[in-house]
Amino acid sequence: MRNRKNRGFTLIEMIVAMAVFAIFMIGILNLLDTSTRLSRIETALSDTQENVRFAAYHIMRTARMMGGAVLPFAADVGGTDTWISGQLDSNQSGTYVTPFGNVAVLAGSDVLTLRGFFEIPPFFTDRNDIETTGTDRVEVRESAGGVVINDFTNYIGASNLFEGRGIVFMGNMDQFEYAVGQVRANSGLSGTAPDRILSVYFDAGSAQWSGLNPTGVTVPPVFNTYRVGILESYTYYVRPDRTLMRMRADASAGGATPQPVAINIGGLQLALGVDTSIPLDGQVDNWLVAPTAGTVVGANVIAMRITVLGRTPFQVPDWTEPAATFAVEDMALGAADRAAKWRTIEVAAALRNYLL
Repeated sequence: MRNRKNRGFTLIEMIVAMAVFAIFMIGILNLLDTSTRLSRIETALSDTQENVRFAAYHIMRTARMMGGAVLPFAADVGGTDTWISGQLDSNQSGTYVTPFGNVAVLAGSDVLTLRGFFEIPPFFTDRNDIETTGTDRVEVRESAGGVVINDFTNYIGASNLFEGRGIVFMGNMDQFEYAVGQVRANSGLSGTAPDRILSVYFDAGSAQWSGLNPTGVTVPPVFNTYRVGILESYTYYVRPDRTLMRMRADASAGGATPQPVAINIGGLQLALGVDTSIPLDGQVDNWLVAPTAGTVVGANVIAMRITVLGRTPFQVPDWTEPAATFAVEDMALGAADRAAKWRTIEVAAALRNYLL
């Protein structure tokens, strides 16, 4: 008889061993797959949270700069209540009409336009530097009496740098003296530092700028001008592909250039905070969630509430986002939307005190 110690494994023993090993490996692979899926979801949620945070604070930064030219948020222009330095259109969908053409907007999202701010500090000047006979032009001097008052070194290079943007002439702030036009071509520098002269040519331009004037049309300033600023105009909206966009007025063919700000954005909601106390105490007494120009004219607007919603770019198995997440929204969400995971951020921007 053979020695039992020299015997190999039987077929049944091999099959049983392989089955046990297969079960073990399936368990390990399932664990790895679950871990990978959880990691993918958590990474997407982290990215989504970062996207909504960046989007909210990007808009808040711009909103806080509003009112620097004494432009009101809205005003009575020729008997019609008109948005001026800001415009808020609530719960848009489909096609939204801008001064630069139509854009597609995610259903239920707000559209915000901000105009009364500067990316470049305003220039100091005086009334004698504005020429309105034949050619509308303003000359800004780099120095006066050997003292530099407008430093052109860092941000002025090629000519036509400001073309297509707005230009605002500021007089006495307590008298709300301002006039708005549009920068045209051929603006640029002459001379040598530190005695250079910046010549900015302007005209009425489109309604995007001329409509900001108290009379509704651009006229050369009839008041003493102490500062001249280059106005920016940004329109924020969410595209149906869930990209937050910023449309910036410039000299492009359409009058503005669309720029992506953040991705995976599922909604944008805004409200204006007004101080209604008498006397005014600088505290928000009421939030206007769907304001019109008429409700804003004469209101003491002191804050803007910005709510941004973001979602993962894919659906999460066995998940339905709670309806409470969308309490700030007026959106009709389908099952596919609620199958993703969402993140929300809400911030409040204090606006300039003289933005009335």
